[in-house]
Amino acid sequence: MKKIKKRRFSVAKRWFVVLICVFLIFSLCFISVKPFVFVYAKSEAETIILNAANAAVLNVLKQNNITYSDVSKISRGDDKNITGIEIDIEKINLLKSQISNELARIVAQNNKYDLYIPLGTLFGSEYTTGYGPRIHFKMQLTETAIVDFKSSFTAAGINNVLHQILITMKINASVLMMGCTDSFSVSTTAIAAQTVIAGAVPDSFTNVIEHPNDDIADEIFNYADVE
Repeated sequence: MKKIKKRRFSVAKRWFVVLICVFLIFSLCFISVKPFVFVYAKSEAETIILNAANAAVLNVLKQNNITYSDVSKISRGDDKNITGIEIDIEKINLLKSQISNELARIVAQNNKYDLYIPLGTLFGSEYTTGYGPRIHFKMQLTETAIVDFKSSFTAAGINNVLHQILITMKINASVLMMGCTDSFSVSTTAIAAQTVIAGAVPDSFTNVIEHPNDDIADEIFNYADVE
């Protein structure tokens, strides 16, 4: 009877040692491949977030049928010259909220995202990267977006200016997988509306060719200082 108990204890001890060894090997493997997994995951996550951000902007602008005149109004004087440009702050703030909510909705559509990494990539060697069977991982994404609008003025010909109303988005996101979390930030810009503002065109032009040590062009452009 005592011999049977000793054998059982010996077998249990051996299994316990085996389990400990397996656990240690698994832990070492986990620690070694974790950096490569998260580099791969963050790259995929950035693509997902940016695509979601672009889709959110497109959906909101399409739903509201936004045009330049919806968010901006150009004022002109009696001589038809521009006296000011007024931005509809209330409309802009509404669009900010809608875009942020739409982005959160798109990201939350998938509770978990699938990630497939070739086994050779996990070894961290340039000779094995991209080779071998693909290992399946599950990852979750969370995001917080800061949406803002800004104006951009660009020359578009003689006395013409291209006015663009841009949507800028800075997104702070986190990847959750393998019981760990890693954070990253991405930014993107989209055009909400644009128009070309036309001014008066001069009747004539002068081309001044300046030679070395010749200040004639400077004198012409600073004619007010010439006696």
